[in-house]
Amino acid sequence: MKRFLAEGEALQQVAVMGLRAPDGTVAENVPLYRIIQSKEIKPESGLTAGEEAACEDIGRGLADIYRQYKRAERKAKAGANMRAQNG
Repeated sequence: MKRFLAEGEALQQVAVMGLRAPDGTVAENVPLYRIIQSKEIKPESGLTAGEEAACEDIGRGLADIYRQYKRAERKAKAGANMRAQNG
């Protein structure tokens, strides 16, 4: 579909699709866009409210995973120190 953006509209990249050549090899990646209202974009971040929420959600999840990793690392280190003292 080809058309010009109307006043107050913007393009938002939502995905990247990998194309393949007829022989099955990777040809190129093509960005996919959707049209949104410019007013949905927050000027401070350049993101929409939904994008900001997604970033916060994934950030929270990654922080939890990192905390679990550090906790396990400290526990393993403490166990190694105990074995070294007793050994």
